[in-house]
Amino acid sequence: NNGDEDDWLDLDAKMSSILHTQKSQQATTTKTLAARSTTLLTALHNHHTRLLADSSNIQSTLTNSIHKEKQALHNESQELSTQLSAVQELQSTKEQLLRSNSEIQTQLATCASNIHECQQEAKEEVSTIQTIEARHMKNIPKIKHELTLHAMMTNIKWDYSCGPEKLRGEVSLNK
Repeated sequence: NNGDEDDWLDLDAKMSSILHTQKSQQATTTKTLAARSTTLLTALHNHHTRLLADSSNIQSTLTNSIHKEKQALHNESQELSTQLSAVQELQSTKEQLLRSNSEIQTQLATCASNIHECQQEAKEEVSTIQTIEARHMKNIPKIKHELTLHAMMTNIKWDYSCGPEKLRGEVSLNK
């Protein structure tokens, strides 16, 4: 039994040696894995920190861009509002001008009608004046003759040079 016991002891020693080797390898592997994990965690932390910094920069850039775009939109809105006001003023002016033009066209038509009526009246007046002038011209020799006869009978010398509104005369005693 001693041979079996020695075999068992020898097997136990081998198993203990294998177990000790495995534990030693396992500890080394665990240390290596822990070191790698720490390195990976540090790298991951550094990468995470860089990403946070980058995202902060991106966020800041986007915030600035959004602010600029909002300002540009505000400026464009004000410009559009100003232009809309100008367009409304122009439309109002256009409507006033169209109404004024319509009134002027109506007045022009009325004036044209009045001009035609006045021309007709003027023609009638001219015709009447010409008729009266012709009648007076026909009577002038007769009136001159009557005045001459009257002057001879009354011995009055008429002065026609004092103007159309006045008539002067002198009584002459010489015959």
